[in-house]
Amino acid sequence: MAIQDGQRLTRQEAGRNSRPAVRIGVVIPYFQREAGLLRRALSSVAAQEHSPDQVIVVDDGSPRAAAEEITPELRLTLPGLTVIRQANGGIAAARNAALAALEGRVTAVALLDSDDYWERSHLRNAATALSHGADFFFSNSISEGDTQDHFRQPSRQRLLADGQPLQGVPGIYQWTKGVYALMGAACPFATATVVFRRAVMPDIRFPTNFRRAGEDQVAFWELLVRCTAIMYCTEPTLVYGSGGLGAWKKSTFGSSAHLVRLADEIHLRRHVLKRYPISSDDRQVMRRAIAARRYLALYSAVHLLRRVPVDAMREILYLLRSDPLCAASWCVSLPKLVYRWISGTPIATEWTG
Repeated sequence: MAIQDGQRLTRQEAGRNSRPAVRIGVVIPYFQREAGLLRRALSSVAAQEHSPDQVIVVDDGSPRAAAEEITPELRLTLPGLTVIRQANGGIAAARNAALAALEGRVTAVALLDSDDYWERSHLRNAATALSHGADFFFSNSISEGDTQDHFRQPSRQRLLADGQPLQGVPGIYQWTKGVYALMGAACPFATATVVFRRAVMPDIRFPTNFRRAGEDQVAFWELLVRCTAIMYCTEPTLVYGSGGLGAWKKSTFGSSAHLVRLADEIHLRRHVLKRYPISSDDRQVMRRAIAARRYLALYSAVHLLRRVPVDAMREILYLLRSDPLCAASWCVSLPKLVYRWISGTPIATEWTG
């Protein structure tokens, strides 16, 4: 049963004492060229105040092999560490291989990307939330070198202000307004902060038809509509690393990766509009987000065609396969774009909604 407004806390309270110990399996997809990133991520896992029962790294055909990053000390401090090497298939395929390799004793799954790392309290907070009835947990995060955490962004402040403090557990809140209110406009949490109860969806897999973005949110929607309780922590326990080959870091305007990312973001929102009964307000927000991304994709495509036409044509075809209506949108938007270009009017190169 999905979480509903006015959630029944008494039923959760009654079941807390009977819940088994939280046994966490950590899933880390790995594809990097820079030395030390995976070692840093694994060191943060080893330092957790709640030790994981299993850690699986999937080397997705990485240019720098995962084995080069794993020291004897890490082997000693992470006895449940397993490394799987496979041909490059993308982040979703890597996560799926790790999920398939989790042992039966693991009751919860934690996601971490190889260029990020956790603070020591992350898994402890997650285990506390799950032991108090949560099926899905996420936390605050911060980018390396920044002083302001992500929950202080105005949109997230307004959204998460509706959480209800968990009695007797400082810093942990329960979401009570429903899945669609949480996820309708845009995902408010980072993938690498998520920990979920495995029993909610034992065979969960990430869709592999997304290349740069969106595959995690599709999986989260499938999970969340099955959850009874969603909890989160306001403490920033994930640090976004400043290096690495993350999908977002390398998909800046003017790159082919940027066009692919926009295609995946449009695909995600069209998927949600088609599959889930979100509110009329959220549908309007999502449609505006699609329209804005189509326009930005046109600008990105024209820019890329002038520089790298072969790459541009390949990614334009990828975009049109995932969003056939984009072609009609471009026919309407192209004159407007040309006018702005000729007149020297600034054109935004990003969309954050």
